[in-house]
Amino acid sequence: MKRNMLSTAAVVATAATTGALVLAPTTGTAADDVGNPTAKAARHVVVIDGLDNPRQLTALPSGKLLVAEAGHGGDGPTDCVGEGEEAQCFGATGRVRLVTPGQSSRTLMHGLLSSAGPDGTFGVGSDGAARLGDTVWSIVTWGPPDLIPDGLPGDQAGMLMRSKVGGTPRAVADVSAYEMAHDTDGEGVESNPYSMLALSRNKVLVADAAADHIVKVNRKGKVRLWAQMKEYGPSVDAVPTVLTRGADGDIYVGELHSELPGKARVWRYDRSGKVKRSWKGFTTVTGVTRAKDGTLYVSELFGGGCGFDQIPTCFPGRVTRVKPNGKRRSMPVPFPAGVATVGRKVYVNAFSVSPSGGFGGNPEWSGQVWRIFK
Repeated sequence: MKRNMLSTAAVVATAATTGALVLAPTTGTAADDVGNPTAKAARHVVVIDGLDNPRQLTALPSGKLLVAEAGHGGDGPTDCVGEGEEAQCFGATGRVRLVTPGQSSRTLMHGLLSSAGPDGTFGVGSDGAARLGDTVWSIVTWGPPDLIPDGLPGDQAGMLMRSKVGGTPRAVADVSAYEMAHDTDGEGVESNPYSMLALSRNKVLVADAAADHIVKVNRKGKVRLWAQMKEYGPSVDAVPTVLTRGADGDIYVGELHSELPGKARVWRYDRSGKVKRSWKGFTTVTGVTRAKDGTLYVSELFGGGCGFDQIPTCFPGRVTRVKPNGKRRSMPVPFPAGVATVGRKVYVNAFSVSPSGGFGGNPEWSGQVWRIFK
């Protein structure tokens, strides 16, 4: 989303006044008609729960799932700045996790910078991740260094991090510095690296949601522009939030479109960064994947017929399936983020703005991976 560590506090404050309450659990078997405002959730299977603000979700060639967890910020009052609902807490709670559906999970990278409200909701930090062989990457959003408390890895802000599996992450490229130097959209310097895709060890793409562009990083850490998102006007930004490769080999980018209902698009690029086509009519896209049969799956963070004022009866969010013939079907999924396919199985990160302890303090609504469209 077009939010970095500095602007998260406002989001958390909004959530606190509209939706952060003690929630009652549901069965997870309600109707899959997103037009029904009382529908609690799509029919689904919980693959894993207890995740910390899970964002990007990637299916690996092995069939396992890679999850970027933004973390829950800090663990104590000394980690926070500001007061009350405006407080913002920092920590090193971000991580990258490998999930084997139905079996187990393991941490591949940890100790990544994180920021969230005191209750751990709407965390930002290590929002995107990728893996090739035994090399793991994570992209960490930017935040002003003087805002981050001493003793935390503030030098990770705006950086592309890399490590071997289980190793110590180190910065390999300053992605936010590219925006600081170039301001590619001409709207003032603003950076929030949010999603990434490793095409090879010498070509890693990173979507900067606030800068409205996608950059490529080579193995030496050199950053160059790969694609500039479409400009919609001075008050409406594309805000690229997801970057993924489809089964066809093309690159798919979803946009938040300044959170305007029904206005967001999914863009299809070739590997050189040229637009091939787009799909319209989405709301706040935070996850995209395209299956081998050409079906497109799109997560819409605030899509569907439910608002914050309807929580816990009904959560905002849905996943829309677009068949090759254009026919659409949507399923309500609470606050969905990354979506991925393994064969005919469809997975999505649900409750993507929730810490491991749960949204509103209810462990039933922790960050999760669901299997849907069974």
